[in-house]
Amino acid sequence: MTALQVRRFAATLVVAFALGCSDSDDSGNPAGPSGSGVGDDPAITNNTDDFQFQLTNASNFSTNGGYTWRNTGATASVTNSSSISAGSATLTIRDAGGRIVYQRSLSESGGTTESGPSGDWRIELAPSGVSGTLNFRVQRGG
Repeated sequence: MTALQVRRFAATLVVAFALGCSDSDDSGNPAGPSGSGVGDDPAITNNTDDFQFQLTNASNFSTNGGYTWRNTGATASVTNSSSISAGSATLTIRDAGGRIVYQRSLSESGGTTESGPSGDWRIELAPSGVSGTLNFRVQRGG
């Protein structure tokens, strides 16, 4: 290999490494399932400091799961506009240390989480036999 070929190879590696380590998107912050937002196919937006979940026309919808969400703040603000005509749903939020900082029925209004360390938080949704609309948003607080 000539000196010129070595320099070109090294430059290619530097560019590839820089592109691979870029944090300009939220590809490291998976949303989980994302869909139409109707029936049993929720529409989910999961960006750093902004998470949204919407499911309309749900009928006897039950699931158990959660989403990793990156919060750069110490708290989060929860806005809830769910309208549940049957069943129940609980929203639980855990901070980066795994501690529950928010837990409320989605039949109640939103609020603010307790303070916790920033980083990868966990948003857990537990609907059971829900009919109606599940619609909430979690955004970075302070």
